[in-house]
Amino acid sequence: MDAGDIVHLDFTPSAGHEMRGPHYALVISRRAFNQASGIVWVCPISQGEAAAQRAGGFLVTLMGAGTQTLGSIQVHLLRGVDTRARGARRVEKVPPHILNEVLDIIATATGMAT
Repeated sequence: MDAGDIVHLDFTPSAGHEMRGPHYALVISRRAFNQASGIVWVCPISQGEAAAQRAGGFLVTLMGAGTQTLGSIQVHLLRGVDTRARGARRVEKVPPHILNEVLDIIATATGMAT
């Protein structure tokens, strides 16, 4: 798996406002990191309106992106997961501008923006 891949995996167990159950997610971390660490950084993708209202501007929509997967990437819920243990499977890849928008939000949120 590599940055920009959309995967389907099970987010259970989870706690609080974290997503639970089977969902799609966008892979953020690069293949070399994923292979070396055994952990993949992902942002869940939600189809729900309630999540969009709570996200505070940290969503990137897939509407009009040309992907079969629909919904919004929840950048504020970035997390590391063991994709093997969670039964992840690769579904498709997002266009580069979508990945770049997500990475820009992460850079701003972490103070790494230039």
